Amino acid sequence: MKRQEGGEWEADLDDEWANAPRAGWEYRGIGPYRNRYWAYSQKKMRGFVREGRIAYASTGMPRYKRYLDEMPGVPLQDLWADIPPALGKERTGYPTQKPLALMERIIKGSTKRGDMVLDPFCGCATTCVAAETLGREWAGIDLSPLAVTLVDRRLQDQHGVFGQIIARTDIPRRTDQGKPPPYRTHRHVLYGEQEGHCNGCRIHFPFRNLTVDHVVPRAKGGSDHRENLQLLCGACNSLKGAGTQAALLAKLKAQGVN
Repeated sequence: MKRQEGGEWEADLDDEWANAPRAGWEYRGIGPYRNRYWAYSQKKMRGFVREGRIAYASTGMPRYKRYLDEMPGVPLQDLWADIPPALGKERTGYPTQKPLALMERIIKGSTKRGDMVLDPFCGCATTCVAAETLGREWAGIDLSPLAVTLVDRRLQDQHGVFGQIIARTDIPRRTDQGKPPPYRTHRHVLYGEQEGHCNGCRIHFPFRNLTVDHVVPRAKGGSDHRENLQLLCGACNSLKGAGTQAALLAKLKAQGVN
């Protein structure tokens, strides 16, 4: 044993008593809580004091000091209840609007700076604004022209970006399939797949009475690839004209054909 500053008696550093936590000793005259003993040995406790790692409660009870940059924190679970709904000035009127903090967390956790973020239903522009904030490339798709206005307005309000949004109204062309063969060469294959039925009125026709047609017209961005082709009878082909397949089916339904 040796006397330390302040008159306390402590074990030598090499003493077995000092190298393992055990009951029966006090730290600066304070013992551990009832029926417990110190988690650290005397040797470690003195080391913590030298390193500035000991803090004291009002009762004098020592506590090990931890710094925030040393704490990894608790990983997020699959239930996020710490982010409130969009409120106040953040609200745009969309009933399904998500809070900006939520989208920023999702984007930050799943992408890195410079990645592309796509929101196929961008609506009130929350995903686009979050991606811009975090330095990601982004693209949004929506049927409503209001979405373009909201993207412009929200980016102007938050980042001072105005008039830099490119709004495309045409259908993107596929570039991953190479140059397709002449589209009429698919006629026999389409006839077999449709089992000889017109893809409009669904009536069965001989091979010669069906014509290869584009589901999405080329004038609206449709391609000559197989996935964009079908067979129509003369009447349906004429009724469809330069419109889309969806428009044709709506006309036929109005006429009570299908």
